[in-house]
Amino acid sequence: MCRSLIAATTLLLLLVGCHQGLAYEECPEGYILLEEYCIKVANYQLVVNKTYTYAEAQFRCQRSLPTSTDQSDWTTDLVELDDNKKLKVIGKHVFEHDSVDRIPYWVGGEYVNGVWKWVDGSKINLRSHIFYPEEPPIDGTNRAVFIAPVDSKNKRYYAITHPRMDILPSYICEAKQK
Repeated sequence: MCRSLIAATTLLLLLVGCHQGLAYEECPEGYILLEEYCIKVANYQLVVNKTYTYAEAQFRCQRSLPTSTDQSDWTTDLVELDDNKKLKVIGKHVFEHDSVDRIPYWVGGEYVNGVWKWVDGSKINLRSHIFYPEEPPIDGTNRAVFIAPVDSKNKRYYAITHPRMDILPSYICEAKQK
């Protein structure tokens, strides 16, 4: 009896995603749970041959919750790659599920008033190993962060910078509970 109860409880916990380390049990509609992150990889626009500037991608992420979702519970924006682990998790997922070609994706980092920052205003750790060598540039003028597939063998994306007004085919959003 005790063993079957433990087995059933363990199965239930795995099914609902409630194991240690997860920040969320479920994500808003349209988002998927990747480890502890609620992520939306917006590569559907490739079908309609659309591209986006950094500002357009950010606008779409900020308004990406369906109207059926309680807007007061979640915030959405371009994903912040505040650690190398998150970049690896997202990069691996994109490599495994990108049915088109390996493409670049806007993420939520930009050069603001002489400082590299994430969309929440926190400073980007330039020593976090998310950036490709020689990135980000020292001048940083009019630049935003995207990730690109640089190492196909290891399914590795790196952060690279680009002018905000340039266009990319896709972007990655993140939903966070308030």
